[in-house]
Amino acid sequence: MMRTTRTSRVTRLLAGLAGLALVASGCAGAASQAGGPVQVRAAQVLPPGGSQSDLIQWFMDELEKRTDGQVKTDVTFGGGLLSGTDTLPGLKQGRAEAGNVVPAYFPAELPLNNINMVPIANADQAARLRALQDLVDGVDAFADELAKQDLVLIGFLPNNASAVAFKPEVKSLADVDGLKIRIPAQPSSAVWQELGAEPTFQASEEVYESVERGIVDGVTYPMDTQVANGITDVAKYMAPDVGENGGSIFAISKSAYDRMSDDAKAVIEELKGEWYAKADELMTKYDKQACEKFLDSGGTIVRWSEADQATIADAVERLAPKVWKDEAAKSTDSGTVENVWNTYTESVEKHTGESDYVEGLTTCGQK
Repeated sequence: MMRTTRTSRVTRLLAGLAGLALVASGCAGAASQAGGPVQVRAAQVLPPGGSQSDLIQWFMDELEKRTDGQVKTDVTFGGGLLSGTDTLPGLKQGRAEAGNVVPAYFPAELPLNNINMVPIANADQAARLRALQDLVDGVDAFADELAKQDLVLIGFLPNNASAVAFKPEVKSLADVDGLKIRIPAQPSSAVWQELGAEPTFQASEEVYESVERGIVDGVTYPMDTQVANGITDVAKYMAPDVGENGGSIFAISKSAYDRMSDDAKAVIEELKGEWYAKADELMTKYDKQACEKFLDSGGTIVRWSEADQATIADAVERLAPKVWKDEAAKSTDSGTVENVWNTYTESVEKHTGESDYVEGLTTCGQK
């Protein structure tokens, strides 16, 4: 007669439960492949409102609507699902299926994509978005960087007018000397340091409190994000950044994308085709709103003098591209880096003026 010990019973019970879990998991996967709904949770580090957040929400709403519920979507704002520095690993681990990936937070994983953090004086933000898309479409090494991170690109997220908001009064570059400024990427940091500021890095979630408490004196963000994040509640002087820069990537994880039906993937392609026109619309809307709210709250637009503008442009040209190129060349060959830079700058020039979008900080407060 065989005796079953208590330990062996527990072991068998656990094994049985594990088997049931595997069966259930397999059934769930089969349901997705068979056309059942695929859940896509998007992580957005920024709060609701603003060009980036609205564009993500538009895409997610339209994806669910146009797939007739084949894809169920949800967006969590303000870093509530994944923080900015956790988005890329979080997508890989399945803690979200889509998200706003900021290349500046991942210089080792996305060195070429960090080209979007190189400031370009007097650049057209709408042209920059299209130039970045040209890099994905035309330069294999650039696209491969995203593929290696298991990302399916939806589109590059827009930055409204690049701005720096100061808590102390600033009227000219001379007033910037010695101020601590939160800057998310090295190319702009090198320029601001040359201009006398003390650059510092902080995650988006920490910025408001740092300005409020005087830990930093200024913050670089898009104009609309300065207002949406409440930065301009405590920093009442807003000036143009050293050049148009920034932006990020909205992507779906490859594992989530692969679970979708061909019809759902076709909808994604359709939405990608509408992405940049929608971005132009939202940038125009939020530049105007941000300007009105900032001025109504008693804010002051700082306009650099011609001499200050020339000083900034000189520092940008000498320092910013080299910082990015040197860093990117640590991960890929210098020929590829030069090809990416040349393709990007040529595409920016090609697309300049194609859109009706006009950068709003320059016109803010002018009659």
